Amino acid sequence: MIESVLAWRPVTWVDYFLIYLLPGAGMSAYFLLNAWKERPTEFVKGMMKLFGKETSLIDRLKEFLVYCFAISCVLVGWPGFVIYYFKHKKDEEANKAWQALPDFDCAPEYLVAQVNPVDAEITSYVIDPLGTVPPLPFGHLNQGWVNLLADMTDEADEMWSFYIPKGGKVGKYQRMCRSDIRGYARVRDGKILAEFITECD
Repeated sequence: MIESVLAWRPVTWVDYFLIYLLPGAGMSAYFLLNAWKERPTEFVKGMMKLFGKETSLIDRLKEFLVYCFAISCVLVGWPGFVIYYFKHKKDEEANKAWQALPDFDCAPEYLVAQVNPVDAEITSYVIDPLGTVPPLPFGHLNQGWVNLLADMTDEADEMWSFYIPKGGKVGKYQRMCRSDIRGYARVRDGKILAEFITECD
C-alpha cells in the first residue's frame, strides 16, 4: 500500500490539479479547526436563547453556505492567501517598528549637552521694550517650560539641550525638518521622556 503510494506519479491534468489542491485543503482544515475552537459555548448559546437571539435554521444554512464558499476560495486560491499572510506579517512587523519610534521630535542623536535648568532660564529671558512679550523665561512659551520642570520629579532626570538640523528626520512620523529645531529634553537613563521646543519654523 505504502509502496504503491510512493510509486504513484501524476499523469493526467486531474492528478496535477489534485496535487495543487493539497495545500489549500490543509489551509481549509486549519481555518475550520480555528472556527470550531471559537464556536459559542453552551453558556453563550443559552444566553442568546434567553434573550431571543437563538440561531435559526436559516441562519445555520447561511453560515454553512458561507463556509462552503470560503473553503472553495481557499482550495483554489491558496497561493493568494499565502502571499497575503506573509504580507500581513511584514506589515505587522513594520507597524511594531513604527510604534517603537519616539513620539518626540528629538532623538538621542540630537542631544547636545546636559544643562542646568537655572542657567537655561537665565539665558532665556526676552527683553521686549514694547511689553508684548511677558517678562518670563521663554516669554509666551513659559507654560511649556513650567510643565517640563514640573515633570522632573525623579532624581535620575536630566535636562539636555538638543539641536535638530534642517533636513533631519524627526518624530514618529519621520517627517523632514523644514528648519533647524532647538529646545530642551527631559532625559532619564538615556531615554527621552519629554521635550520643550524653543525654536522652530
